[in-house]
Amino acid sequence: MPKITFYVKPGETSAFSYKQALADKGYEIEVRDIEEEIWTSALLRPFFDTRPVVEWFDPNAPKILSGDIDPRKMNAQGALVAMSADFALIRTPLVKFAGRCATDLSDEEWPRFLARKSIPLHEPDVISEFWMHDE
Repeated sequence: MPKITFYVKPGETSAFSYKQALADKGYEIEVRDIEEEIWTSALLRPFFDTRPVVEWFDPNAPKILSGDIDPRKMNAQGALVAMSADFALIRTPLVKFAGRCATDLSDEEWPRFLARKSIPLHEPDVISEFWMHDE
C-alpha cells in the first residue's frame, strides 16, 4: 500500500478531508507533528518546488500577522532559515509521497502529484535548485 506522509501543526485540521479521501482510495496515511521534526533549509526546500517564496509562508503565523516578517520581502534562503527556526511560519500541510514533496496542494494538483507527474509551475521560468529522486 503506498504511503503518504503529512506534516501538520498541532491541532491542524485543514488536511483531514484529503487524508480521509486518500485513505479511502487505499493509501496508507502517516501524520506527523511538524514540531517533532528537525527542519533544515535543505529538508524544507523540496516541499516548495517552484512556488513563489511568498506562498511558502503560513499567512496566519504570529510573526507574519504582527508584521515582524514580511514574506514579500524574503528571498528563498532567508525564508528557509526563518522557517527552520520557527515552524509556525511554514505553510502546511507538507506532503511527502514516493520521494516527492509538496505543500498545500489544491484539488487540481493532487491527482498529478499522486501520478508523479509535474505540477504546473507557478513561475514557468524558475527551475528548482533541488531535485528529489524517488526513494
